[in-house]
Amino acid sequence: MATSAPLRSLEEEVTCSICLDYLRDPVTIDCGHVFCRSCTTDVRPISGSRPVCPLCKKPFKKENIRPVWQLASLVENIERLKVDKGRQPGEVTREQQDAKLCERHREKLHYYCEDDGKLLCVMCRESREHRPHTAVLMEKAAQPHREKILNHLSTLRRDRDKIQGFQAKGEADILAALDTRDFLNRYPRKKFWVGKPIARVVKKKTGEFSDKLLSLQRGLREFQGKLLRDLEYKTVSVTLDPQSASGYLQLSEDWKCVTYTSLYKSAYLHPQQFDCEPGVLGSKGFTWGKVYWEVEVEREGWSEDEEDGDEEEEGEEEEEEEEAGYGDGYDDWETDEDEESLGDEEEEEEEEEEEVLESCMVGVARDSMKRKGDLSLRPEDGVWALRLSSSGIWANTSPEAELFPALRPRRVGIALDYEGGTVTFTNAESQELIYTFTATFTRRLVPFLWLKWPGTRLLLRP
Repeated sequence: MATSAPLRSLEEEVTCSICLDYLRDPVTIDCGHVFCRSCTTDVRPISGSRPVCPLCKKPFKKENIRPVWQLASLVENIERLKVDKGRQPGEVTREQQDAKLCERHREKLHYYCEDDGKLLCVMCRESREHRPHTAVLMEKAAQPHREKILNHLSTLRRDRDKIQGFQAKGEADILAALDTRDFLNRYPRKKFWVGKPIARVVKKKTGEFSDKLLSLQRGLREFQGKLLRDLEYKTVSVTLDPQSASGYLQLSEDWKCVTYTSLYKSAYLHPQQFDCEPGVLGSKGFTWGKVYWEVEVEREGWSEDEEDGDEEEEGEEEEEEEEAGYGDGYDDWETDEDEESLGDEEEEEEEEEEEVLESCMVGVARDSMKRKGDLSLRPEDGVWALRLSSSGIWANTSPEAELFPALRPRRVGIALDYEGGTVTFTNAESQELIYTFTATFTRRLVPFLWLKWPGTRLLLRP
């Protein structure tokens, strides 16, 4: 109650006597009284003479009207005080966080200069530089662009609904075509079974439906990735914090690139530095909002020609296997010995994957995460990341979840929705959605990189 009376007194001082509302773009006339700029334009001359002040009835010239910058700033502060009055201590509004101030006058930006394409505060608009220009309120200037974005978003949503409809139809067609195969799988594979093999037409039809379904799924993931990056998130430029970088890592001069060295080179151990793990954190942190950045993975030997060759070889192998599977009778069915040998091969492949130690990790982490000693680098430790290597890609869940994107990501897009509690990874080139973590964030989050892969560089984009 102690602040109510002074606040009411201040409100009376900044109230326009014409519209009885807060002074908006306050100006003073010849007699010294202050009104809203728009209200002075409504004052009409009496009997053809000059207009008169509504309070003291003294005539004034409209060309002598001058802005009162101090009152404009005072009105904003009073409005802010009224909003903060009913808020809990320490609580900050999103409007205050999002407010952009004029770099020159430190005032809030209200106008858009159509001639120069710049945002202006009240003082900038009345300056000699911008006074002859056409300046409109930001809301009015943004309206055409907002309508274009909403129309584009509506179109994208309709496309998404069509894709989902095609996907549902494709799945239903595949289930109908696989009835014969499901019937055979319900019975044991024995030598006395004399049933007919699956017809070539059915196999071909099933393959076509599978290809269509994969294409639709890929299109849907690409649409989701594009929607995520272009419409919902703000692209930010991030750099690395050299004081957090492990001695095994070498940073570029612009702190945007990191490489791995097998020799520990740090002579002095900073309190924020990783000592055992080859990790580094970003210098910029986030406690709210939706932000997006990219990490490019440059790896020696990851050429496009090599990838194209691998895809061609895989396609030839699939064709040979398909042709071999079209035999008549049951001689080509697997025996128990074949199944055992396949099981042994799978175990050997798993052991080989476990032996793969060269990899890198990209994602986000709490800035307060532990940095000394051996770390597990899991979400429960404050790290949400993907691990990439020559043999595959995994999410750092516990246990790790192996992922199977359609293409090997050369550039990984990272989208952080702090309030929504999600960290989403996409292939920044194909827009394919790779993986999404869900969590409740309560601490400051920063970009996180981990690299133990000779011949590999990680670059932050943009």
